[in-house]
Amino acid sequence: MKLSQLILFVSILALSGCAASSEKVAEESQEKAATVCVSVRNISSFDAIDDQYLYVKALGKQRHFLFTMDRACFGLRSAQTIAVRDKFTRVCSDSFGEVIYRDIGRGLESCRIRDIEAAASKADVEKLAEDRKAKKRDE
Repeated sequence: MKLSQLILFVSILALSGCAASSEKVAEESQEKAATVCVSVRNISSFDAIDDQYLYVKALGKQRHFLFTMDRACFGLRSAQTIAVRDKFTRVCSDSFGEVIYRDIGRGLESCRIRDIEAAASKADVEKLAEDRKAKKRDE
């Protein structure tokens, strides 16, 4: 292989690596741009889909949300009371918000919110939760 061919080959590899890097940066930027926040004061109701997924209804333009917990939160599905806590007046998918709940016969429990997704309706939230569960099973 001649020196000029080698330089061309290395240049192509470097450019393809840069393209892959810029694609990754673009994907990360899109994820950060998709951060969803909910005003804690606007939350009007909760419905635990299971111990890891929570439907949240709020007042305002975006009204339906899927909260995904960090882990399965034992007793969330059967909780009698549920509340959201964060350092600020709103909870976001990239913050350190928590769901606080009380299960039958137990004290207060808390679970960190990993992600928040907006949806058009409660049915869409339930479908999102089913999609997340199916994806998790496939992994």
